[in-house]
Amino acid sequence: MSIAQLPLRLTAGAFILNSGINKTKLTEEQAEQMRDLGANGLPFLKDLTPKQFKQFISASEIGIGAACLLPFVPGWLAGAALTAFSGGLLAMYKNTDFMTESDGIRPSEQGTAVAKDVFLFGIGTALMIDGAVNRVGRKNAAASKRAHKLEAAKEAKVTAIEAAKEEQAEAIRAAAAEKAEAINKARVEQTEALRTARKEMQQARKKI
Repeated sequence: MSIAQLPLRLTAGAFILNSGINKTKLTEEQAEQMRDLGANGLPFLKDLTPKQFKQFISASEIGIGAACLLPFVPGWLAGAALTAFSGGLLAMYKNTDFMTESDGIRPSEQGTAVAKDVFLFGIGTALMIDGAVNRVGRKNAAASKRAHKLEAAKEAKVTAIEAAKEEQAEAIRAAAAEKAEAINKARVEQTEALRTARKEMQQARKKI
């Protein structure tokens, strides 16, 4: 949940959750009247009994309100549920004659209470858009992070290869220097041995 969604989800969620809890107290007559009104926008509601409608509408509102309030529910999902719910209410408003003026758009006195649900529709749409944008942003950020990790791993590998090559070259240079030193030492020893041998030969001749 982004910080920008917080006030929208809190206000809409608390309002709908409270409405759903209150609807659990509907009488059968009240539920029947609400069902008949709702059927103007969602015809399938007509097939429900007042008890079934009461259970359906209260569970729907409680579920949508909770989805808006719970932070682990994605914004696009909470927004989609809120948009669908408010869209049904607006369809009922549009298709109920006494709720609108003669132009079929502006609310009448009786329809003002339902017309306000256009705000819920707007909030739901905003949550969906913001959730979708944030989702794409998070994916892009994750992809960028993975790319940085791969680049860092590649650089580390190149550095390790270069270090290994340098160590190998240094070892070769050290071995070559050690070999040259050994050869020079052997030459010096050989020269010294020859000198010693000559001196001994000269001393031997003098004795003869």
